[in-house]
This record gives sequence, structure tokens and C-alpha cells, in this order.
Amino acid sequence: MREWRIGGRRIVAVEQHHEVLLPWAELRRTTGRAARALTLDHHTDVLAAFGRAGGATAEDFARIDAAAVEVAVARLRHDEHLDWALRSGILAESWVLAHENFTVPAHPAMHLLHDPQWPEEAVMLNDSAAYRPFADRVLESAFLRRMLPESLRHGGPDDTPLILDIDLDYFATARSVRPDDSAEFAALARRSALITLSLESDWVRLLRLDGETITGESLLREMIRLLTEVLSGSY
Repeated sequence: MREWRIGGRRIVAVEQHHEVLLPWAELRRTTGRAARALTLDHHTDVLAAFGRAGGATAEDFARIDAAAVEVAVARLRHDEHLDWALRSGILAESWVLAHENFTVPAHPAMHLLHDPQWPEEAVMLNDSAAYRPFADRVLESAFLRRMLPESLRHGGPDDTPLILDIDLDYFATARSVRPDDSAEFAALARRSALITLSLESDWVRLLRLDGETITGESLLREMIRLLTEVLSGSY
């Protein structure tokens, strides 16, 4: 894990997405409260925990001390961590804004957000020019205002901690991490008790558009730049 403190916010970067469970569990232990997570991702990540490891028992979700979370992370596969976080009480609810939308959530407290105008996967793979205008706007305020419910944009009726969680394969172009209007993203970042970033370097390489040279590391640098801008008061 790599960590930053920017504008009073803790920002943690990991390589594989399910490793965010480590700082998420620490936040739960520190605050004593289950959080609400908003994930920005290419994929939905809503599969059942340990589904590819033979299934789970109640004991698999009974503890969230550091040692237990490390064991869970070692056993979990990609797309299973949100279910584990919900069933273990680390999260109260999970919202995922994703470019895909074909997996049924394993838990009733998972909520999927998907742009009905978003192109099919084949467009991304075969027609970068047609896909690029969609990919470039994923942090723009107009897009986030349209896609996110009011409870996420401005907070719900309670003071449930918010985790802003970003899988960097959400970005398919270098342009996408430099929004013209970052006001909505800034508001989300400022409301967050914790911000987690997962590089998912292999997926970034596989999903970037033709002609793009972005990597997990280059996107991480850009996200730290953007977060410094919106959290340090320079925005």
C-alpha cells in the first residue's frame, strides 16, 4: 500500500482492487461505523465472496481485525470484495458506477449505476473514435450529476462515512483524468472519510483505447495531482 495525506484526507493506493479491504476495515475499526462506498470502475465487482473458493460460512465474515482481513484478501478473487465488506459489516451499502452492466449483485445493499447511453463493449474494442467521447467525460461534473443519486452527491440524512473508491481501469484515456469541470468530483472527494485507488495495471493496459499509453502508474500520478488540486484549496 502507498499512502498520502492531502487536505486532511487519507488516500491509499493498492494494486489489486480487493486489497482496498485493508484500509476500509481500518476505517471501520477506527470510527466504529459501517461506511457507504462509492466505486468508480469499468467492472461491477458484485460477485459473491469466496464463490470461486468453494463458498463461504458465517465464520468467514465474523472478524475484521487486521489479521482476519489479510486472510480474506488472500482468499478472495476479483469482483468479490464488495460482498465481503457488506457481509462483514465494514460497509453499510455499496454503490458502483460502472461501464459494464451484466452481472446480478450478490448482496441487496449493492447498487449499480450504469449510463444507458454507454456504448457496448464491442465499440470500445473495435471503434475507439466512437468510444472516446464517452470515455473522456467520466469525471466531468455534468456526467456525475446525471449518474449519481442525491444521497451520494450531497450526503444522506445521517453522517455515515463515505469512501470514494476508484479503480483506475475506469479511465480509458489520458484526457479522462483531466476534467474541464471537476466541481462534482471535488465535492465527492471533500466529503469522503477515505479515498482508495486501485491501479489494476493489467486491466488498464487491456482496456485503454487504441493510441493511448496510459498505465496504472501514470493514472495514479494524475489522480494524486487532481486530488491535490481539489483537496488543497487550489481548486
